[in-house]
Amino acid sequence: MTTNIVRAAESLAIRPPRKPWLDELAKTYDFSKLPNPRTDERLLLGVADDPARQEQPTVFYEPDQDGNMAIYGTGGSGKSAALRGIAIAAAVTPRGGPVHIYGIDCGSSGLKMLEELPHVGEIINGDDVERVGRLLRLLRDIADDRSARFAEVRASTIVEYRTLANRPDEKRIFVLLDGISAFRETYEFSRLSALWDIFLQLATDGRPLGIHLVVTGDRPNAVPASLLASIQRRLVLRLTSEDDYMSMDVAKDVLTSSSPPGRGMLGGYEVQLAVLGGNSNLALQAREVHKLSQAMLRQGLEPAPKIQRLPEQVDLDVLPSGSPDLPVIGVDDETLQPAEIMAQGPLLLAGPPGRAGRWRW
Repeated sequence: MTTNIVRAAESLAIRPPRKPWLDELAKTYDFSKLPNPRTDERLLLGVADDPARQEQPTVFYEPDQDGNMAIYGTGGSGKSAALRGIAIAAAVTPRGGPVHIYGIDCGSSGLKMLEELPHVGEIINGDDVERVGRLLRLLRDIADDRSARFAEVRASTIVEYRTLANRPDEKRIFVLLDGISAFRETYEFSRLSALWDIFLQLATDGRPLGIHLVVTGDRPNAVPASLLASIQRRLVLRLTSEDDYMSMDVAKDVLTSSSPPGRGMLGGYEVQLAVLGGNSNLALQAREVHKLSQAMLRQGLEPAPKIQRLPEQVDLDVLPSGSPDLPVIGVDDETLQPAEIMAQGPLLLAGPPGRAGRWRW
């Protein structure tokens, strides 16, 4: 019967009636094909479904308003892809200001493909304590410097500072942390707690200074209360159970086990995150990231500073000699600058056999 009706409508060239509702969100959206303001003030995330207005508008991460962001989701829900999307959205911002990206990967190397992008300073493994500490101390110093400079011109955001101080090249900085639970275990509950304190301080003070944190967690309680107070934006992807949605104050009947990667809830709306190339295949995404990197290099974008390692061996011949009262003996672990000591009184050199090295005065 239905088939006959369809055939009759086709033969009579009857237009199909207007649907009273929009189609459901697509499983993927190509980042490059969506409207994009290309400014660091509004970073494209994806497409939302607004059934009350029968609209499917694009949605954005607005760091000056939203502050820090937390992304929740179980394995395979698209957490790492969401972080990559933010980095890609920040790659080219000609209508705004420049952006630098740093990543701390405590997950399954989901951020590694971003390393070749010139605006990405470094993707650091979470267990690389030396460079994680150096990154956090660098950002702390940048925050201290900016706090004084922004106060001089009475700027409350980095956008205001760029205008008031005539510094359009001031870099907005994003720190993408994939796996907050593992990061917390390594740094909060150990001798490294001072680095965790710096991380919390950046979360508290960073927004008006143009330093923003985006973290991922695999369960509702992954983000501790000490950090949660500084999280203003929350994206919930597919979780393990209905109870998890209820604890996040999210409708339990929107996301299911069959929801595609990148499907989530943001600000009360169902959203589908965009991916570069419109395909969830990691190999294809990596290929698109490589093309983007080549285009950025052709445009001559200034690369973000790297986070260097302390060398295993330093030749004193390449270091400055210092002064008789302050001789240079090596490289400082925190600053990677020449390290000096006071040439007064006795010097204790301690360490296990084979580690202390030989000294000549």
